[in-house]
Amino acid sequence: MKAAPGRALLLLIGILLVGWGLLPRQSMPAVAAPLLLITETATGEPPTRTPELPTATIPLETATPPPATATPPPATPTTPPPPEEEGQPRDTPTPTATPTATPTATPTATATLTPTPAVLADPAISKSVDPRVGAVGANVTYTIVVSNIGGSVATGVVVEDTLPAFLAIVSATADRGEITVSGNTVRVSIGELAPGETIAVRVVARVTQAPRPPNNQNLAIVSSDIPDANLDNNQASVALGSPLPVSLPGTSSTGAGVLPALATVLGLMLIAGSLLVRRRVRR
Repeated sequence: MKAAPGRALLLLIGILLVGWGLLPRQSMPAVAAPLLLITETATGEPPTRTPELPTATIPLETATPPPATATPPPATPTTPPPPEEEGQPRDTPTPTATPTATPTATPTATATLTPTPAVLADPAISKSVDPRVGAVGANVTYTIVVSNIGGSVATGVVVEDTLPAFLAIVSATADRGEITVSGNTVRVSIGELAPGETIAVRVVARVTQAPRPPNNQNLAIVSSDIPDANLDNNQASVALGSPLPVSLPGTSSTGAGVLPALATVLGLMLIAGSLLVRRRVRR
């Protein structure tokens, strides 16, 4: 009689475990956070574009004079003088002057003027980062490429690159030019850049905080002191992404299905044990 409460407890626990293990469950797989990456907006160098200036044409207007027709003077009838009378003066007719036709002057033809189109310089910039994902404490390298895709020499060329606040500058190098670092801004004074010439600038930085969009963009700008053929290729930006979060154990769908199975087996064992104890007591 003393074993009755123990058997009842084992039986109750076994039934609860079996019921919990057999309940239908919906596995909800963990969703990994996507890689925070933003594609570079302007990396390729646009094709060479030469501006075309309109051709000014002066139309030639030729005035054609009407043919001059010489009109013969009308015949003046001759009136015979009346017979002279003694004591009266004689009237003498006065001749009438006939106008002479004056020819019209023909204007001189003017040559057409065609202006020569001006050839301008076109400094362009592109930017990339390696690696594209930066963990806290790791170093990343930004590469900036500046080239002159125009037809004339660009003068006073300057490159400026301002890094985001979560980066700390480690070093800055360039193929040519004077480098100045102020805070998180790198300035490279290149000077003259011939047509087709390319200069590379490399900036190494350390990640001090996790990158978070939209503040993970890094923008670089190129400028010059002469007219630029295309201002749309004077800026380039690139984004630095964050690494994927680590999955915690027991959050996968496979791990979620193991526990109910174990609970079911344990519940059946407890029910079987309670039945065995009851049989022994009756004997």
